[in-house]
Amino acid sequence: MAKFYVQSGSLRGIVDCYDAECAAVWAVHRIMLRVPESVGLELLASDIDEATEAKFGEAMFELDETIRVSEQGFDREDASKLDLHHAFVQWHQLKKAIDAISKNWDRKLGE
Repeated sequence: MAKFYVQSGSLRGIVDCYDAECAAVWAVHRIMLRVPESVGLELLASDIDEATEAKFGEAMFELDETIRVSEQGFDREDASKLDLHHAFVQWHQLKKAIDAISKNWDRKLGE
């Protein structure tokens, strides 16, 4: 895995990922850790729409509309620029899949 420097808005971080897109999803995940669990559960129970996105807008305001990712460092002009909404959709799908696996696992352990 490569080391990526990820920045968007007030978020800056370094992460080991397979590619720049994975690093952008990591940035969304870091912000979503700040969203209250009740909002997160509601988010996972629904499809993504503008009303749902508005519910966690307070956390997302920390990010710009793009996430800049580079293997060379922060503030690079040649950094890849990835769309925040696209990274969020990927994060949302991943989170739903993990939660479904977790529920299935918990159910099997309870048998």
